[in-house]
Amino acid sequence: MNVIMDKSKNELIIKRRRKKRIKNSILLLLLLISILVTLCLKLDYFNINNIEVSGNRNIHKNEIIKLSSIENGNNIFYTNLKKARTNIKSNPYIQSVDIKRQLPSTLQINVVERDAYFYGMDSGGRYVVVDNEGVVLEIRKEINNMKLLKIQGFDFSKAKVSKTLPVDDQRKIKLLGTFAGLLKADKSGLTLSIIDISNLLDIKMYYGNICVKLGNSEDIENKVNMAVNIIINNKLKDSKGYIDVSYQGNPVFYIEK
Repeated sequence: MNVIMDKSKNELIIKRRRKKRIKNSILLLLLLISILVTLCLKLDYFNINNIEVSGNRNIHKNEIIKLSSIENGNNIFYTNLKKARTNIKSNPYIQSVDIKRQLPSTLQINVVERDAYFYGMDSGGRYVVVDNEGVVLEIRKEINNMKLLKIQGFDFSKAKVSKTLPVDDQRKIKLLGTFAGLLKADKSGLTLSIIDISNLLDIKMYYGNICVKLGNSEDIENKVNMAVNIIINNKLKDSKGYIDVSYQGNPVFYIEK
């Protein structure tokens, strides 16, 4: 009986010692982590001395760094990346931002920019610059050297920078994306000047003095391609008239003499 009791007592002592060792190990680990964190926050080794920017095409690197409010010499761990992302996205041309720490002292900022495709005129005669998602990028007095396409069918007097154009039908915003895609892929050499989506059942586009009647938005890519081929094949680039591809069947076109 005494042997059994002594054995139980020894096992209890062993368990207590094991728990104590585990506790001491945890305390030691926490102490080491605390020291490591303190060193990371205090040592100049972890101060930022290089900020890399990628993905920017139109906005200068220095402007993006300035927007971030991050400076060389800031501790890489203290730097608030969430706030920096928010600051950078305050520029309407910035669609998204990703910031990563590259230890010990480099920050990598990658941005995705919005592209300006369209413009409209507000009630004050200013140009409202818009991207393919209908987001207003800026409102300015002139658009010299900006290759933009005029759009009609929106109330530009209510446009606000960084906001999507107000619309009475969300299909108009979707159409901007469709036309932007066509513009990006276009290799015809023709100059599209105006897109009018005031009436979604009677969409029009203009190549100079040639009006292309597209009808509704159904199968619009093929309609546009058909109209472009008619202009090119019949050498109508400098003519005046209209091309009607709004219905199924052979298109109709009329050219003034």
